[in-house]
Parts: sequence; structure tokens; C-alpha cells
Amino acid sequence: MEIMGRGFRQIMQEAPAYFRVGMKIAGYKLFNKRSPIYGSADIINVCNLHCTHCYWWLNRKDQEELSVEQWKQVIENKFKKRHVFIVTLVGGEPTLRPDVIELFAKEYPNRVCVVSNGTFPLKKTPGVYFYWISIDGTQQVHDTIRGKGAHEKTRKNILDYIEKNGKKAWKDIWISMTINSVNYKTVKDVIEEWYPHVNKIGFQFHTPFMKGDPLWFPFGPDRTKLVDDMIALKNNYEDDYIINPKKQLELMKRNWGGRGTIPVDCPTWTILAVDHLGREKQPCCIGSAENDSMKPICEDCGLGCYSVFLSHGIKG
Repeated sequence: MEIMGRGFRQIMQEAPAYFRVGMKIAGYKLFNKRSPIYGSADIINVCNLHCTHCYWWLNRKDQEELSVEQWKQVIENKFKKRHVFIVTLVGGEPTLRPDVIELFAKEYPNRVCVVSNGTFPLKKTPGVYFYWISIDGTQQVHDTIRGKGAHEKTRKNILDYIEKNGKKAWKDIWISMTINSVNYKTVKDVIEEWYPHVNKIGFQFHTPFMKGDPLWFPFGPDRTKLVDDMIALKNNYEDDYIINPKKQLELMKRNWGGRGTIPVDCPTWTILAVDHLGREKQPCCIGSAENDSMKPICEDCGLGCYSVFLSHGIKG
């Protein structure tokens, strides 16, 4: 028997970590005490793509990156000190820093996820829980957003990883799709295309950093219908292939995050997010540690990582 890819022995080994998560949730529910549950780390300041919807490029500056030893200090002083349960590695393109991925996998065995565009061969790294691979539509739409040939490279690398790493390798691959005004009509096609190959698929909506962003898919009848269709599709697949809970998807029909650029109900405290220099990002994981940076528009937020907490009654 497995639960989210974890067998009985692993669950028992991780029991102290689950206990701490339970205590954090109880502390919030009973005393409004807020302590981060998940972690996010931008482990690199470089990316090989320049995707049209990407928040990272908006605030990027040419700066040095941390060494493996420096990242070990961040792990100890930030994540372990505050008993963070799972850490998601992002970038830039994190697979360009395999040394840092290996470090996190060693320090957080089977509690590390890697978000990747999948255009480089995927490495089987012991201790990595799974890869979040970004897919932004069918081939033509995906390439419109990420660049010509990107979809073909990503698909090949996913299928090669599954073929080379044994019969359970498909469980290591989860698809992440950020829905925007360009790709929203391809959601059903993406769900169907990847179902035979991967473990899970998760959805979020594009979050703008400026009003009038043409990629933002506005609240209204079209968005509501899409969410309703996604909920109906979710019921058609077994084993929570579409990983988003129904309550979370319902939130995506409206403003759930905040007012202007200020988080209100959004539980930003649940994720301890650091940038490529180990500095804590504000107001959330797509924000910045720089005071003069552009800020996400919270009232138009479509992030999945925070809305899933809110759907379970955990607020900001």
C-alpha cells in the first residue's frame, strides 16, 4: 500500500515530521500561531527559456549564486530550524544546479520536489520526491509560450526518464499547468495527453504583476465554466490524477487572495520562500527579497500552492 507514493515504512520513518505538521496546524487553529509548513527555494539565477508568462524574469537581477556549502547553511538556518516539511526547488531552471538538488535530496530525503521546464534530460536523483514538469498546452500553444521546439524536448525527456528508470518511474513525474488567456482552451487536451504517462497533474492560474496583463484570464463566465469543466473532468479519473481538490478549484472562480498587492486571506505564512541568495521573499513565493521589486497582484492571484491551504480553512 502506498499513500502519495509513500510506503508504510517510509510513513513510519517520517512520523515525527507529520507530528510537527499536525502541531503547526493545531497551533494555527487553536491559537492563531503561524509557522511555515512548506519551503520554496530559488536555487539558481539562470534559465534557458524566457517564457511569456514567467514572473521570475520580471524581478531578475544579475547576481552571484550560493555555493553548495552556503545552501547547506540556508537549509539548516531556514528550513530545518523552522521544521519545514517539504521543500520545492525552483529557479530559473533548477536542473542546471544538480549539485544543489543532490544536497537538498540528502538533507530532505523524499521531501524535495523539483519544478522544471523539462527541456534538459531528467536525472534520477535518490531522495527527490518528484518532478513538477511545466506544460502550458498542446504542442503549438506550449511553444508559443515557451519557444519553438520546447514541447518536443520536454515530452522526449519525460518519456526517456520513464523508460530508463524502471516500471515505477512514471510516479516521479507530475505535470504542472499554469492557465492563462492563451492556453485555457487546451486544458482538456493536456489532461488527456498526459494521463497515460504520468502520475498527477496540477493546475493554477496565471498571476499578473500589472493591471492589463494580456495573459491574465479574468474572472467571469468563461473562467467559471472552465473551472466547472475541470471539476467534472476530475471525477472522470481515478487516483486523484487531477490533484487539485474541488474546493480549491472553486476558489479559482473569484478573488480569494487579497486586495491590490496586499495579501488578505491568502496564507502566505505557510510557505517559507527564499531567493537564489537565501533571502526570504515577500509577500509570497513569487515575490522578491528586494524592496523595489514588482509585486504580484493578490486580488488576481491564481497560485495553487496557497489556495490549497485556504481551501482547507487556513487563512492569512
